[in-house]
Amino acid sequence: MTSNENQKGFWHGALLLTAVALFMKVLSVGYRIPYQNITGDIGFYVYQQIYPFYSIAIILATYGFPVVISRLVAEQMARNNSEKAEEISRYSYYVLTLLGLIGFAALYMGAPALADLMDDTGLIMSLRATALSFLIMPGIASIRGYFQGHENVIPTAWSQVTEQTVRVIAILAISISLVMNGYGAYSTGTGAALGSLLGGVAALVLLVVVRIRVRKVQVIPRRINALRFWGIARRLLTEGTLICVSALVMVLFQLMDALTIVSGLSEYGLSSIEARETKGIFDRGQPLIQVGTVLATSMSLSIVPVISKARAEKNYLLIQEKAGLSLKISFVIGLSAAAGLACIMSETNTMLFTDDSLSRTLSFLAVSILFSSLAMTAASILQGIGFARTAARYAGLGILLKGFLNIVLVPIIGIDGAAIATVIGLATVALLTIYAVHSKVGLIQYPFHIGRTITAVLIMCSAVIMLQILFPSVGSRTLASVSALGGAVVGASVLGLTLMMIGVFTDNELVQLPKGHKIRLLQNNLRKGV
Repeated sequence: MTSNENQKGFWHGALLLTAVALFMKVLSVGYRIPYQNITGDIGFYVYQQIYPFYSIAIILATYGFPVVISRLVAEQMARNNSEKAEEISRYSYYVLTLLGLIGFAALYMGAPALADLMDDTGLIMSLRATALSFLIMPGIASIRGYFQGHENVIPTAWSQVTEQTVRVIAILAISISLVMNGYGAYSTGTGAALGSLLGGVAALVLLVVVRIRVRKVQVIPRRINALRFWGIARRLLTEGTLICVSALVMVLFQLMDALTIVSGLSEYGLSSIEARETKGIFDRGQPLIQVGTVLATSMSLSIVPVISKARAEKNYLLIQEKAGLSLKISFVIGLSAAAGLACIMSETNTMLFTDDSLSRTLSFLAVSILFSSLAMTAASILQGIGFARTAARYAGLGILLKGFLNIVLVPIIGIDGAAIATVIGLATVALLTIYAVHSKVGLIQYPFHIGRTITAVLIMCSAVIMLQILFPSVGSRTLASVSALGGAVVGASVLGLTLMMIGVFTDNELVQLPKGHKIRLLQNNLRKGV
């Protein structure tokens, strides 16, 4: 295979995985809205209490371990050593099986203690059902890594689509069935956990079938080489953990909420039921934050593979340019999404979740879209230039800060304390990681046009607020839906026009974006007319 063919295959694979990741995130966000409508705020609270544990297993099987395994396999394939590649795949599976068993046992047996820490012993069965997800993680991760090491991302992509599609259908179908038959929120939560497991099983079955069909060499059982086994184990645990920590930031922030909010609200003075319902309402913000973050990072993160390639070629000027552009895109879209959602939060809350409870708190929580977008983009840049350890360290610091602030603030000021803790924690991660990127590649001369961006966002917010004044939506879910959707369309239109008219993005930046040539032409025509 020629160098050009290899490069073409690399970009095709990177684009495919990016598209699949975007599909997964959108689907992951979308199903939680009907789930809340089906089960209510208490049901949503139950699901959000167990969701972080399932997400940890899935992220390990999707981002961390497959990447490390693919590197190990690719090293052997570069030497045309298929037998060694098979051995690495086998050893990796053994290591991850051991890790999966430990994760399963810890969560299953520790469920009573965790439920007690969450101040809700009704969660024990749901937590134990979630523990089963750690048993399917080893097979999924090892097979995905094997195929990616052969530069074949098709099985990974199809398995991700299968897992998420089956999972969403199973969760909603099981939830509807249980609610219609009179089961409560906790039974429905356990059913949702088992529905998630079905998605993972479907992905595993698909991967196993494909793996058996394409096996290149006959595997002959041999005694395990202890030295090689522990060497692979060390690389999986160290490198895999470093890669995963940044991807796990939002999940671990939710885990901090699951562990601390209900007990904190009880100290604040709410009854047990009130505390759980308030946590369920607060959790409405999570899918909304994810939507904003996906919008802000989908384009910026697609530039990161270019940074990795530039590093390999020692093209430091290109690294600086692409790092600056990635962060600029995240800042512009992240700030716009945060401010726009805050403006229409009350209407969006009513449209999606039937009422506008805690809209003020959720409006403040929307600010975290900006910082999560910047943090994720900066962390990915650091990984691309070989400083994954730095990104992981700062992510860990932000997670600990979030947990600490929850413990301190929630008993004093209630649920607003959790929102403040999230924003401060993510802002800390974002600022530290951006500074680290700057110290490595230099960003001081890049034209971020922060003032122009803020001006455009203020004009957008003014247009949306004026629309709300002219067409109020008090007391009606239908009117709230019209107002929310109308506000989103008007806001996006005004923002887009304003960004182009005041020239936030340069011509050179625009041509690097999807449909960039058309956007540049439109921007030039608008600016000539101003």
